[in-house]
Amino acid sequence: MLSVKKFWQTLTKKQKIILSILCTLLVLDVVFFFQKYFFSSSPVVLTFPSEMHAASGHLRALNINARTAASKSGYAYYKFTQLQQNKLHSYFEKNGDAAVVVSIHVKQGKKYKTFAAGGEIPLMYGFLFKNDFEKNGSMKKEIVQRPLVSTDLRDMTDFELSLSLQKNIPGNTNTVPAGFFVYAPVPASVTGAAVRNAALGWDKSGTVPFYGFAPNGGQVHAQSDAVDFSGASLVFAAQNTSSSVLPRIILSFGKSGDYGTVDNPSTMLLNAGGEQYTLYRTKSVDDLEIHTSALKNPFSRMEIENAKNSVTSFVMMHDESALVTDSGKSVLVPFKTDPGFILNWPQENWRTSDYELFEWNRFPGVLFFDTRDYDVQNDFFRRLAYYAEKTGYRGTLLSDAELKGKHGYNAHDYSAETLAAFFTKAASENFQLNEKEYLLRDILIANKIIEKNNNLYKTGRGAVISVSQNSAKWLRGRFIAHEGWHGIFFTDGKFRNAVTAVYYTMDQKSLEFLTNFWHTQADLDYDMNDTYLVHNEFMAYLMQQPFSGVADYFVHLANRASVVKKIPELAAYVRNNRGIQFEDAARVLNEYAFDNWGLSCGRVSLVR
Repeated sequence: MLSVKKFWQTLTKKQKIILSILCTLLVLDVVFFFQKYFFSSSPVVLTFPSEMHAASGHLRALNINARTAASKSGYAYYKFTQLQQNKLHSYFEKNGDAAVVVSIHVKQGKKYKTFAAGGEIPLMYGFLFKNDFEKNGSMKKEIVQRPLVSTDLRDMTDFELSLSLQKNIPGNTNTVPAGFFVYAPVPASVTGAAVRNAALGWDKSGTVPFYGFAPNGGQVHAQSDAVDFSGASLVFAAQNTSSSVLPRIILSFGKSGDYGTVDNPSTMLLNAGGEQYTLYRTKSVDDLEIHTSALKNPFSRMEIENAKNSVTSFVMMHDESALVTDSGKSVLVPFKTDPGFILNWPQENWRTSDYELFEWNRFPGVLFFDTRDYDVQNDFFRRLAYYAEKTGYRGTLLSDAELKGKHGYNAHDYSAETLAAFFTKAASENFQLNEKEYLLRDILIANKIIEKNNNLYKTGRGAVISVSQNSAKWLRGRFIAHEGWHGIFFTDGKFRNAVTAVYYTMDQKSLEFLTNFWHTQADLDYDMNDTYLVHNEFMAYLMQQPFSGVADYFVHLANRASVVKKIPELAAYVRNNRGIQFEDAARVLNEYAFDNWGLSCGRVSLVR
């Protein structure tokens, strides 16, 4: 037998050329074969978020079903190109989370109808990873079992399925997928794929419904008003730390013609891992943002009850990175939230031990401070209380020695104008404030409540409200309502006008009782010469409790021994009239609040 070398030497020059051409063609045929059956392009295009500035590109098809745009039954396997894998990995590292979303179209033909008549039609979606492939890039004949997203196609036609990547865990080499597969026993096709941020839950607001899952997969329940977030800890931060913050949930509502009345408002119930929240509907609010930092069991099953199909999306995603506070630094950025969540916000989820900071989601610039105790609250606000409101002290800055032993308030509220004037006076007089007051100034500047102008400060927007953990829970609820109404009064001119109108039409003897009550209580002692302050407090005393309790509240005040002793005739007048004049005044403001914001006496929130 001739060796290859000797055989080659026996050939003429022309024969050598012809043989070389034939060998080249054979190699090209082999390459073409592998490209066709192992590396051929799929019609499915993978897109990236716009901020990635990454060009869209076709996925690699790993079998016949993946190579065609026509709807086919069975498995379809897709692989990312190396460039797509690199881009996905880059987005995951930069964003902190990522998901691969596939768009599915189901052909409801003869085969579909046959299967539908026999029962469930399962569709499954899962990831492929590096260890699912041979060294030459071809897929292994058998792949190990893995978490899947599944659904029953009897309820589906066109939809999106999202599967999130698992967050980085030491030793886990299968974080970023190398591709994905889809299976259906009836003709179905993947019409598109996209890399997006991780989103768990469902969104049925558009023409194409969306269903998102954690890396442990799950099953789509198309008609359900519930979401199982138990796998969310595989995707998002499980606690607030110096480098992370818990995720948020967005609930969106469809337009409704029925928002109820002030006496019977429209509500639904959210069961969040055992905690129950009443959600109030109003025409001016289309969605609700829930920071899971407010929940005791954020990674659990949640369900909407009594929704009447009005909830259009229920999705968990990462929270704003700006909320993360580096270790040793002050918390300057607030959680934008409904005041109803502040009452029970777990202290273990605070970003600093002394206080947590919130901004009213419906009234920009209205900040809520919740402090660890009265001592911390006093450090922030006691000097300000005397400067702003206390008779005989207004407009003056008391030294620490002068403040010693004095009581501010158990809850506070201050307008942007008052705050700017306070810090301007301190700066112009070179007055030494305490550490918490300088922190307050920095928070106000960061949130544009006041603005620094050389060495002075000018009014920005909003207001500041404070409550303390030292107050009993029922009292905290009362304070949040009372101070919340002050926040609206500070920031809404039309509301101030409505309050003024009610004040000047109020029964004069009842009004005299209230102003004398303030003057005779040492812990209040508002400056009666400040009309703005008097109108503000008049409104808050009417609206701090539910409307049904307004009359009883003022009768209760009139029964206090200290009040009977100081103003006996006025107290007797209120008792004899059973507080009805206060109820009449509150009724007007109660209806105004409901018509404009869906709020009511005793309730400044849409969440309870």
